Amino acid sequence: MMGYDEYAALNQRLMQGQRWYISGRPGTERISRYRSDESRLLYYPRIGVYTGSGASHSWLWVAEMLDRMGFHDVAFLDAAGVQNGLLEGMDVLMVSGGDTFAAANALGPAGALAIAHFVSRGGLYIGACAGAYLVMNSSKPGLADFNFTAVKITNLSKSLPACFQMPHKFSTSYGCDYIFHPVRETVRLRIDGHLPFAPDEELDAPLYGGAGMLASRDVQVLACYHAFTPDTAFLVDPGLASETLLGTAAALRSPMGNGWFYLFGPHFEHPRYPAANAFLADAIFWDSQPNSAGRHTAEAPPLASEAESRRLLKDIKREVSNARICAGGMEMLPIGWLIGAKYYEPEKIRYFLEAIWHRLQRLEKGGRVRCSDEQAQRLRRFSIATTERVRQLKQNIESTEGTRDLAESLFSLLQCYAVTFLELYFQTLSNPTFNSRS
Repeated sequence: MMGYDEYAALNQRLMQGQRWYISGRPGTERISRYRSDESRLLYYPRIGVYTGSGASHSWLWVAEMLDRMGFHDVAFLDAAGVQNGLLEGMDVLMVSGGDTFAAANALGPAGALAIAHFVSRGGLYIGACAGAYLVMNSSKPGLADFNFTAVKITNLSKSLPACFQMPHKFSTSYGCDYIFHPVRETVRLRIDGHLPFAPDEELDAPLYGGAGMLASRDVQVLACYHAFTPDTAFLVDPGLASETLLGTAAALRSPMGNGWFYLFGPHFEHPRYPAANAFLADAIFWDSQPNSAGRHTAEAPPLASEAESRRLLKDIKREVSNARICAGGMEMLPIGWLIGAKYYEPEKIRYFLEAIWHRLQRLEKGGRVRCSDEQAQRLRRFSIATTERVRQLKQNIESTEGTRDLAESLFSLLQCYAVTFLELYFQTLSNPTFNSRS
């Protein structure tokens, strides 16, 4: 298995125009400068990450994985962006966890049509958890627009089984039925061996509401749920959990036109699972096809001056530091908020803040950032507003005032803040001038 640094070095070479190949044949060098009958030419892909309505914090895991592996030609798309043609410039669309119905309602028929066209002309759709549920065949209003993969799920029931723990994370309604989640945390998977993935290897990945899947004949099973681990948290009787999940599909690949839908029950993109991350990277490399890859990156904003770059990063760093301190003081408080169909605890505030904080140093070392005046204004505004809202939330909790509406507005703000900052970050790193200096 290649490590993060090896993937990053490979992507750097691809970005510079070097020709490399990936082989799916066992016993051969996986990545090589030389072509073979079983190999495919690698392309440096342009990747879209869905961050619109219905997306939870887990898109940050996608960004973390892509960053570590050197996939820096990244755009963050909301529902309007998908509907209005931005997928035409992408090679890959990644949709992680969240609220499936909210995402479907936001994207609507226009978004569904855009995704279908994107995949049919050779694009690669990667959906994890809610992103996988979204494109499964369904008769439910809204979801029926996204009937792209003939997949059934095993964790659907007309009545709920007894819940052992975490009732707030246990189930969600699905019409007159319920989707229930038998386990959470780490599960063990066995790879089934479709190219380019080696058969019978095992890897771990975390499950946070994803499905056990049953595939139709034209859908390839890439990995199955094989076993539970000491870290697995059982929300139902272990026997029922085994019956519901073990032996069912955890990862699938389904064709549409010239492209593919990849569906994952577990979160293969979670940054604490390098083998699962490598699986995803190989999927991107293997199925980024010549007729969809090799596009020019959308025109990036100009480089800000070194003085303005320093001022902007200093302003962001000051406010993020203050917000982190305040948010850390809430993490042990016994409180949470149901926002849409997802449950948010105070610790999730820091997920967004850490995604910004840990990237500031790299930008500071680079000297100059790519950022329009409008982006810089938004970042300063979001920075100040985030600190103020985190402090207000902490005060309301301590004074036992109502907090649900304030928490919802804070998470909405954090989403906008993180997206805007990461847009700056990725568009700066995808500039060769920056990469050569940092």
